[in-house]
Amino acid sequence: MRQKVAWYWTVLERVLLILALIFAVAPVLIILTNSLKTGVEAFQIPPSLIFTPTLENYQYLLENDNFGRYFINSAIIAISSTAIVITFGTLAAYGLRLFRSRMGRRISNLLLVGRTVPTITILIPMYVLFNRAGLTGSHIAVILAHAASTMPFITWLIAGFMQDLPEELIDAATVDGCGRMQTLWHILFPILKPAIVSALILAMQYSWNEFLFSQSLTNMSTYTITVGVARYTGGMVVNYGRVGAVACISFVPIMLVGFFTQKYLVSGMTAGAVKG
Repeated sequence: MRQKVAWYWTVLERVLLILALIFAVAPVLIILTNSLKTGVEAFQIPPSLIFTPTLENYQYLLENDNFGRYFINSAIIAISSTAIVITFGTLAAYGLRLFRSRMGRRISNLLLVGRTVPTITILIPMYVLFNRAGLTGSHIAVILAHAASTMPFITWLIAGFMQDLPEELIDAATVDGCGRMQTLWHILFPILKPAIVSALILAMQYSWNEFLFSQSLTNMSTYTITVGVARYTGGMVVNYGRVGAVACISFVPIMLVGFFTQKYLVSGMTAGAVKG
């Protein structure tokens, strides 16, 4: 009887895994196939599963559109905002770690309130602020907006990792004559690589995919990829082929970042840091 029940559970688990895989992969496959179809084939209902692939959508983006400029704008904004967030977020988390009372934990948990605030509620104040500073329409406005939106969560994330570090690490570094910044750079930073890489991926993914700030604080010369995609989605007609081509190309940077940093994500955070 137990063997039959175990067999049922095994089948159920495999069915659920297959359904979850289909749910995760199907949207990507739909976008990929649409990008390889002509405009007429992409509009067919039901969609045609057998078709002759074409690269005309990619060719149009690279030759007749401003997609290259959108891609460069997104790269500049994502890399810059991520660098700001990781640098100052790590320093802020380290400062919270030095509070050896409950106050440090309470402040780090309070940072989550900033992440729960809807973007639309701070968009208008930010627009007014940047407009008065003469930054509207520039990369700087979007970079600062993305950094301000991501900073609370990234600081909280890294602070959570730092709070779990053994106290002996900082004490031993202090005894050896290390200053605050030397302790952070030479002792804590190598151990915190998995946490920092996780924060880096999350910050870059947010900035790369963000739309509301990118649309409201830019102009035609500083549009990002997400704003460029919106140009192909009109009120009556959607060019699914070109939207799919833009989406497929926009997958590549984040996938490459995840691929080259995956070894840090699976490594142990404090393995071998303190012995005995």
